[in-house]
Amino acid sequence: MDRLKKHIKAIVLLLAAAVLLAACASKPKTPEPEKAPEPAPVQKAEQPAAPAAPTVSQDDLDKLLAQAKELKKKAFDLKLFEVMPDDYKAADALLSEGQKAYDAKNAEEAKKGLEGAIAAYKDLIAKGVVEIANTKKKEAEDLKATAAKVGADSSQTERFGAGDEAFQAADELLGAGKAEESIPGFDNAKLCYQLAWKREVASDLRQSIEDKSYAQWDTGNYQVAENKFQSEESLWASGAQADRVAGADALDEAILRYNLVVQKGKEFTVASIKQKTDEEKQRSEEIKAEVAAKDAYESALKLYQDGASQLAAKDYDTAADTYGQSGDGFADAYKIAAEKRAAAEAAMKAASEATAESKRKAEEADPLLKASN
Repeated sequence: MDRLKKHIKAIVLLLAAAVLLAACASKPKTPEPEKAPEPAPVQKAEQPAAPAAPTVSQDDLDKLLAQAKELKKKAFDLKLFEVMPDDYKAADALLSEGQKAYDAKNAEEAKKGLEGAIAAYKDLIAKGVVEIANTKKKEAEDLKATAAKVGADSSQTERFGAGDEAFQAADELLGAGKAEESIPGFDNAKLCYQLAWKREVASDLRQSIEDKSYAQWDTGNYQVAENKFQSEESLWASGAQADRVAGADALDEAILRYNLVVQKGKEFTVASIKQKTDEEKQRSEEIKAEVAAKDAYESALKLYQDGASQLAAKDYDTAADTYGQSGDGFADAYKIAAEKRAAAEAAMKAASEATAESKRKAEEADPLLKASN
């Protein structure tokens, strides 16, 4: 009985617990109160970013500046400001901007400007040397033609031949795309052709002075010219470029001095011819050739006046020739006048003799006439 009661009591307790659990599960939850919104965080003012460390070192900039200046010097030494003036100015402007940025410690701008200048100078030089090489080639060809015109190709074969060799070598370099390397060769060719030409000119003057005995009229200049002419031979023989350049200067001096001797010789020559013409003129006038041989005299006088104009203009060769013709004209006028005078004198003499003979005959006849009367 007791056991049964215990079982019933346990069942009742279990049912009560089940009911309690069911009630708790179905009871709604009390909503939680809404939280107040949190205040927005205070924004801190942005601080300027610290400058980035330069990506170009001062050593790099120094090297760029040095390279740009070196290229500028090369362009200047090549005188590219004459060959390609606009490109030269453009490269200079880039270097100037790069230099300003360099001085202002603006590394990036300095790098940009200097690299631009370097590229511009390189392009300028690459194009410019081709222009220069072609110009010097043309100059060498012109000098060769000038030297050949005075006969230097046959009379100054050593210098002229050296010019040909230098020209050919330079032309081969230019054809191979080595324009800058060809420039010294064309310069050497020009110098050799120049020496051949000048030596031939000096030799011709020297020979003319000897043929016409002009040296006696200006011995001082003649001796200086001779010394310079002879010195060029030894300067050429040394083979050194500087000596050969000096040789060209020596020939210039020799040509100048020889010309002074020739001028002095021509002055004395024309003066001598004029003196003889003056003597012929006076001689013809003494015999009244201006009347007795009017045409011949006036022709000679016209030449005399032309000679005076040519002498005043220092055209000594023409003046000497004109005075010579004038002297011959006065001599002809004198001869004509002299012949006319001689004829007149002969006629007068004959007339005089005839008159005398008539008088004699008359005188011889006079006693007979008287006797017959």
